[in-house]
Amino acid sequence: MHLYGRTYKIKGALFHPDILVIGDQVVLRDILGKEAYSYEVKSPISRTLVERVIGRGLVWAEGDVHKRQRHELAPFFTFSAQAVRNMFNNVSTCTNIGVENLESHIINNANDPKQGLTVNIMESTESVTLDITGRFVLNYDFESGKSHIAKFFKETWKKQCSVSLYWTSVLGHVIIRAFPFIAHLPIPTLEAQLAVKKALRDIAQTAANQTVNEGQEKDLLTTMVRVRYGAPEMSSTIMYVLSTLRSISRRTMINKPDYQVCTIAFTSQDTTAGTLTFALHQLAMHPKYQSRLRDEIIQLGREPTYDDLMSRMPWLDAITMEILRLRPIGPHIERVAAEHTVLRFGNRVQTSDGAEISEVAIKAGQTIIIPIMAMNRLKSVWGDDADDFNPERWLDPARLEHVDRKFGWNGMLTFSDGPRQCIGYRMALLIFKTALAAYIRKLEFHDTGAVIHARFVGTLQPYIASEEEKGTQMPLRVTLVNESGVDPAY
Repeated sequence: MHLYGRTYKIKGALFHPDILVIGDQVVLRDILGKEAYSYEVKSPISRTLVERVIGRGLVWAEGDVHKRQRHELAPFFTFSAQAVRNMFNNVSTCTNIGVENLESHIINNANDPKQGLTVNIMESTESVTLDITGRFVLNYDFESGKSHIAKFFKETWKKQCSVSLYWTSVLGHVIIRAFPFIAHLPIPTLEAQLAVKKALRDIAQTAANQTVNEGQEKDLLTTMVRVRYGAPEMSSTIMYVLSTLRSISRRTMINKPDYQVCTIAFTSQDTTAGTLTFALHQLAMHPKYQSRLRDEIIQLGREPTYDDLMSRMPWLDAITMEILRLRPIGPHIERVAAEHTVLRFGNRVQTSDGAEISEVAIKAGQTIIIPIMAMNRLKSVWGDDADDFNPERWLDPARLEHVDRKFGWNGMLTFSDGPRQCIGYRMALLIFKTALAAYIRKLEFHDTGAVIHARFVGTLQPYIASEEEKGTQMPLRVTLVNESGVDPAY
């Protein structure tokens, strides 16, 4: 965007039409808002790949099917404030256990406790968010990432992401776009995707056979039923949920109701873990902001409450918004025109021959890329330091004078916008803030000097430059806040 402006086109590969890259807010309000269902969210091949990983759930759905599925799933994320507070206890418990596990690992393995221990922090963040997802969504215990199925899930996903780090994976996607039938062949990487889906479906079925404590609305599925469907008294509310989802499936053409459970579990776990990993890395590289956040937490004089985390901690808010701006876990999204249409720009666009145009015709089937990360780093909007991690920008209204806070979420499309906005973004913010505060309260994170790059492999994933063969990783040196490992405020 710095070179070509907010709107430009790139040549389509292997018989495909040109792809439009659009960052014009006027056009995007139409594409993501009032004309949202005139565009498909994914190309046919992307839908095929999504179906292989998590099935025909909300992420896969298009058009009327998506409308119905979102309507049925809305109660998951629109329950009462009291229900959210009840869920917060589970989230807090999981994060505290995860942090304590990391503390113990450092104490037991560091040669010098003062120097701490270098760890791949992804292993901890993924365990924490997987544990939260299990309890929050399924009332299922992943044993802090230590259970057999938790290890299988993490290892399979890591292998899949690691394979995608190589440049050959880009060529693979181009070939699959041209020859979609390849996606159905028994290729190892694609078979790994099927293994992930099967593991998630097994978890959903296991959850259906577990007992939920009566009267407690601490997991997402229980709350959905209590609030939306008025679940009867029964030994397992999860059983009632899946029964309800089976009824929904007959009305919404979902082949397997477990796919919605898979969708929620997969998207909430991976995306939040990635954002948390990048946040800890940025705080390790910017110790002054890490210290300010820790001071804010310590000054509470107690463990943060739900209200503290969500509305009473300005530094936590600023750091949260800044990492979601700088490192959106989905750096771009695509839309595919379902019909011939004309896009009308808010600002005139200069073509390669020097002419200026105010609109452009696109054909049905043509792909549009919305470059979220690039838009989040526009210097004309965010200032000359748009590429830098600087949470202070969110504490100074004058620095946000060019940011339209009503566009997307806080002026960003990190959670998309409109009818297809991330349905679980409030849940993601709750988990992220709770986990980040728990880590920073007890542990200090230090940069190791490793050059970290990020690549989009379904979600944004970190790796060490020139070490793609080692797969996704984020090495950080971790020390205890003090020698006893106990926060001075406690």
